[in-house]
Amino acid sequence: MTDRKTALTEGKIGPAILAFILPMMLGTLIQQLYSMTDSVIVGQFAGKEGLAAINSVATLFKFPLNFMNGLAAGATILISRAFGAGDRHELRHSIHSALVAAAILGAVFTVAGVLATPWLLRVMSVPEEILAPTRTYTAIYFGGLWAMVLYNMTAGVLRAMGDSRRPLYVLILCCAVNIVGDLLLVGVFHLGVAGAAAATVAAQIVSAAAVHLLLHRALKDDLHCSETFRVPMEKVSAMLKKGLPLAIQSILFPIANSIIQASVNTMGTDAIAAWGICDKLDLLIWLVADSMSPALTTYAAQNIGAGKLDRVKRGAVTGTLMSAGTVAVISLILYFGSGTFGGWFISAEDAGTILPLVVRYMTLMCPFFFFYAFAEGFSGACCGMGNTLLPMITTLTTICLLRVLCIWFILPRFGTMECIVWIYIVSWIAAGAAFTLMFALRSGKLIKNYQEDPIHE
Repeated sequence: MTDRKTALTEGKIGPAILAFILPMMLGTLIQQLYSMTDSVIVGQFAGKEGLAAINSVATLFKFPLNFMNGLAAGATILISRAFGAGDRHELRHSIHSALVAAAILGAVFTVAGVLATPWLLRVMSVPEEILAPTRTYTAIYFGGLWAMVLYNMTAGVLRAMGDSRRPLYVLILCCAVNIVGDLLLVGVFHLGVAGAAAATVAAQIVSAAAVHLLLHRALKDDLHCSETFRVPMEKVSAMLKKGLPLAIQSILFPIANSIIQASVNTMGTDAIAAWGICDKLDLLIWLVADSMSPALTTYAAQNIGAGKLDRVKRGAVTGTLMSAGTVAVISLILYFGSGTFGGWFISAEDAGTILPLVVRYMTLMCPFFFFYAFAEGFSGACCGMGNTLLPMITTLTTICLLRVLCIWFILPRFGTMECIVWIYIVSWIAAGAAFTLMFALRSGKLIKNYQEDPIHE
């Protein structure tokens, strides 16, 4: 069994959650870093055509990866429970089932993505002048999708056991390999976007191999037992049951936001630019809130598995308040400093028209960001208790569906960018209130029902 020091079932709740979530947040920042570095290197050495090629399909790869991340969250719940219970038999079968499922689905997504590349580029309306490099980039990227899926699942297994540090170390390695690969393949050998895609795939293969090695070392001989060569279908079924709602949610969320972005795009260049700057300024807010959700999923599942039900509710409340408090502090800074920080992203000649819009939008949003932190924290805790369907329905209703309906029926009456901002605000309030009420009403019942919904299901 892996080192119990990584367990979230012991010690003071606040420090344990903080120690677990910080590496996850740093990992997300590192991913943002090497994504930005990719664009910088391609832009410098492959020109605007290369930059346009990789940006034109940037959202395309989110759908299979988001879908697999949702399924991985379902596996996390079962693995966390088994780890918290100290049940080596269940832990072994759950991990093996998760890795086999990831390998199979990763291969399916890879083959399907490569074969569907020409059709997907037509759907994405990629301009003819960049079609050839974009096709090459997309095909190579999809060709390495299996490694990305395996890395995400294996890293998720480690996090399910309370270890968020080693996946961070692997991300640092991945970032270094990707940057060096970009510099060599794009900068030295002038392979353009093909080199950029190859560097990304190589980095993901290295990271998948590294995190898999770390997992085997953490579990010592557990994965080599002869029992592990049998994939228990009941485990796969349980992972799908818990993971599919989160996978569907992960796919529909960007679709809803894309619909809203299309409305933003009708507001003119100044509004688009100002909204884009706002998106960069509130990055830390999403980083904190979105990281707390999977952290509390793991925390709740581990403690339920360990039978420490008294820690579940206290931990969920503690973690959510930590997230909301941090978001409130960041919001206060942005409320008064958005005009200054926004100036970092715009030229001096355009600042006079863009920055007042940035300040306007940010001062409207800042007092309400903390509602989103409550939604994410309590949603993650409810998922960790084994209920993923109700949080999915609540998220899709209070955020995705509400936003789309408002765009269709409310925005036409006002036709302003401020209306779009208020649509976001209303969705955060609705989601925050709904998840807080859900947790308050159902936490006791969900924990009690654990006896009817065990890891052996």
